[in-house]
This record gives sequence, structure tokens and C-alpha cells, in this order.
Amino acid sequence: MTEIRETRLPGIGTKFSLDTRRDENVCVVVHTDGMREIYHLVDDDDDEPYRIALTDEEARQVGALLGGVIYRPQLVQDLEVALGDLVVEWLDVPADSPLVGLTVETCRIRRTTGATIIAIMRQQGAQAMPRPTEILAANDVLVVLGKPADFTIIRGLITNGPPE
Repeated sequence: MTEIRETRLPGIGTKFSLDTRRDENVCVVVHTDGMREIYHLVDDDDDEPYRIALTDEEARQVGALLGGVIYRPQLVQDLEVALGDLVVEWLDVPADSPLVGLTVETCRIRRTTGATIIAIMRQQGAQAMPRPTEILAANDVLVVLGKPADFTIIRGLITNGPPE
């Protein structure tokens, strides 16, 4: 199994490095703004590594191709970003969820847990900071900011609907 080394780059993002079986070095820098850079070094004496810069969307497309999956815009599930004692998670709203057709306010995520929907991802595009009157649709992806314990309750709301 190939070892992947992770290095935090303060103010920039995170660098992931691996050595291939051919003793080539591949590095991926994931910037905090979502941009990715891929660096390829054939040997340690390379002064100028080969560099490819990708937007977040392009990186996801290439990742889907490399991973052997059929590409469709989809966020990584269970991705967490540490923000002190808060995390951000992407939660799917399946077509059969009782939340489909309800407004952000009536789904009661914030009132029940204190967590906040900070964005809704849809096929036609993302909506940051949705209004309380925004209606949830089948296959929405909710980007939620909250404490780790909140997400078990939120998954229950997605499955069972809001409390009466």
C-alpha cells in the first residue's frame, strides 16, 4: 500500500505527497479556497517540477476519472472541517426524506440542535446562507455547521422529519 504523507501549510492549505513504484514523487496541494495543484517530480534533482493547477470542480472531475467512478457533481460525504469545536458536514436529502418540500425554518434543524444550514448544494448551483423560507428539494445537499453530536440528531431529522 502506498503511504500518503500529509503536511499542513498554514495560510495555504494541505499538501499530500506520495512516492510511486517508479520512484517518482507526486504532490497535491489543496488550497483553503478549493483550488488544487498537482506537482510531479521524476527525481530529487528536479529544479522545476511539472505543475497542473485545477479548480475545485476540475479536481473533482479528475478524481472521479482516476477513481474509476461515473462522474456526476457530488460532494464528499462526511467531510469535516475543524473549526474549534465545530465541524462542517455535507448531508444528503434523499427524495424520500420528510424534509423535502419543507422550508429551512420548518425542518427545525437550528431550533432542535443549534446547528445552522450554511449552504444548499443543488444540481443548478449552490445557495449560500439560505433564507428560512427556502424550500428543501429532493437530492439537495445541506452544508451544515454544528457540533459533532448535532449530526446524529440532524440525520434523524432527515430520515424521520422534524418534531411536532
